[in-house]
Amino acid sequence: MYEVRLDAFQGPLDLLLHLIKKFEIDIYDISMKHLTEQYFHYINSMTELDINVQSEYLVMASELLRIKSKMLLPVPHEASEDDPRDELVSQLIEYQNYKYYAELLEEKRHERDQFFIKAPADLSQYERPVNEALELSVIDLMAAYQKARARKKVQVPEVTLARESYTIQQGTDLIRQRLSADGHIRFTDLFTFNESRHRLVTIFIAMLEMIKHQEIAVSQETLFGEIEIRRGKLAC
Repeated sequence: MYEVRLDAFQGPLDLLLHLIKKFEIDIYDISMKHLTEQYFHYINSMTELDINVQSEYLVMASELLRIKSKMLLPVPHEASEDDPRDELVSQLIEYQNYKYYAELLEEKRHERDQFFIKAPADLSQYERPVNEALELSVIDLMAAYQKARARKKVQVPEVTLARESYTIQQGTDLIRQRLSADGHIRFTDLFTFNESRHRLVTIFIAMLEMIKHQEIAVSQETLFGEIEIRRGKLAC
C-alpha cells in the first residue's frame, strides 16, 4: 500500500494550517465560513485517494460544517456556552507545535549526518612484547626526561571515537516494549540519562512519529509535571 498526500499535506490538520497561513486567518478567531469554503475547495480536487486518507479528510469536513452550523444558531443572552471552535483551535495549535519540533529535530539530524567520525586505527603492530628487555643508557634516560618535561603542560587524554547507529525503528521498538507491560509509562522511563545525544534525539523523533500516527498519546497533569505516555487509538 502506498501513502497518498494532497499536495504534500500530511492529513486534514496540516491542510487547515496551510489554509490559515495562506489566507491570513487568525487561528484564535477563525472565520469558519471562509475556512470551510477553502477546505471544501481543496478536498474536491482530490483524485485517486486511498480510502483511509479520503475518509480522514471527510471526517474533518463534517466537523467544520458542524462548528459552522452551531455558530449560526442564536444564543440566548443568559446562556454562557463555550466557543464551538475551541476544540479545533486546540488541535491545530498542538499539531503546529509537534510539526515545528519534528522539523527542527529532522534538521538537526541532517546536520549531524554531514559529519563522519574516523574509526580508531590499529596500532598493535607498534607494541613491544611485555617481556622484551630494553637496554637504556643515562643519555636515553635524560632524553626521555626532557621530553616528558616539555610535554607536561600538553597532556592529551586518550579518546576512542565511534559512530553510533541508533535508528528510529529501534527507538519505536523501545517505546512499544516499555508500553507492553503496563500500557502506560512516564516520559523519563525511556531514558537512563547516560545515553548519547544522538540516541536521545532519535528516541524523541520516534515518539513524535508514533504520536502523529496515533500509536501513542501523551498527557501532562500539571505545568512542568511528569509527561505520561499511553497506547493510542492505532497502537500495534
